[in-house]
Amino acid sequence: MLIKKLFSKKGQVSMEIGILIFASILVSTIASYYYISNYLNTHPENIGKTANRTINALNNVSTKYSNSLTHV
Repeated sequence: MLIKKLFSKKGQVSMEIGILIFASILVSTIASYYYISNYLNTHPENIGKTANRTINALNNVSTKYSNSLTHV
């Protein structure tokens, strides 16, 4: 019974190969999308903008907490 399940018919094999090829194309498309989007985000102008946003956010938080401290 197990041996019969291991051997497929010709149509089933070609369908499985087609599914594997489709899955590999889909995965490579998704990976290339994320690679390109991350590459574009690492452009020097974008890095400077991201650094400025981070500095402003940390400045706002530190100012908020330093103002909330009570003088002893």
